[in-house]
Amino acid sequence: MSSSDALTVIQGDIYGVREPFDTALVDPSINFDREAGFALQQLAKNDFSIKTAMGNRQSVVDAVVNIAAIGVSLNPAKRQAYLVPRDNRICLDISYIGLVDMAVEGGAVQWAKAELVYEADQLMLRGIDLPPEHRRDPFSKDRGEVIGVYCVAKLKNGDYLTETMSIDE
Repeated sequence: MSSSDALTVIQGDIYGVREPFDTALVDPSINFDREAGFALQQLAKNDFSIKTAMGNRQSVVDAVVNIAAIGVSLNPAKRQAYLVPRDNRICLDISYIGLVDMAVEGGAVQWAKAELVYEADQLMLRGIDLPPEHRRDPFSKDRGEVIGVYCVAKLKNGDYLTETMSIDE
């Protein structure tokens, strides 16, 4: 079966879940037709995605319905979530941006931000309820290699949570 024929089959599967999508919808700003189009765009990017989708068509259906149930979008401009071929199925992967958007909208945090840390940077953790101090020249062309990352979130009560991760982790 050609890729275009396979994509037509997958398109039928996706458009066949309109009712379950609408039933599961938690955010009325999410539109089925737009999300179906974004799903097809992502799956059509390469033959491996189409082959994986054809090998496990139910995984595509489940991923599209989960978009509605979770309240994220496949809109490439929002970068909240992606359909990823993995382990012989299509998986809905929520990005860091999607997770932050969900946490902010759900009221868990006021905001959150992740930052890369380079060899020439100085990152000082100042306690569990204070934001870290990150000294760096963001315009330097020679900050060295990336050595880690941190994410800081400001809670509704004004406290901060910071999580760090080395490049090896």
